[in-house]
Amino acid sequence: MKISRKKALKSLLGTMVGIPVLAKAQDKTNKDLLGFKEEFSAAWKSSLDYTLKIFNQMPEDKFEFKYTPESFSFRTQFVHCITFTTAQICGRLNIPNPYDEKEKQNGFWAKLSKTELENELKGFYAWVEKTILETKPEKLTQLENYAGDKIPVWRLFYALENHIIHHRGQAICYLRLNGITPIGYIGW
Repeated sequence: MKISRKKALKSLLGTMVGIPVLAKAQDKTNKDLLGFKEEFSAAWKSSLDYTLKIFNQMPEDKFEFKYTPESFSFRTQFVHCITFTTAQICGRLNIPNPYDEKEKQNGFWAKLSKTELENELKGFYAWVEKTILETKPEKLTQLENYAGDKIPVWRLFYALENHIIHHRGQAICYLRLNGITPIGYIGW
């Protein structure tokens, strides 16, 4: 293939102009992801605070309460949030699941006292935050299949928080069904 000097110079010039533009675009992505990490971290701390307030309103003797036989117990609402979220994150980021060993213990979650489960919730929230902060930008922007679509991993964290909100809302109903008035909503 023969290329003229004029075309070669145009190509070289285009590359020289394009590289800084691409570098700036990558820089913007990194800055945007830093903003995401800061925003999510603040929201995640509020989520932990509200989750613990709802969790701690239920007396321990009511932790196995179910409104129907096939529904989750109050305890299982929170255990499910921990196990589902960690499985999703670990599977998509290809990292070890911190609950694998615990789940191998027969009845691990059912044996936990209220205080022990509260500590697991705190540890889970800390683990998610640490995972986000340590995840590299290229991994956070990686597209993953989700609900029939493809979304970047950073959006998956919001979807998983929404899942927790759903189960926390169910836990609020469990409180009401047991004559307990839930604490008022705590926003971001």
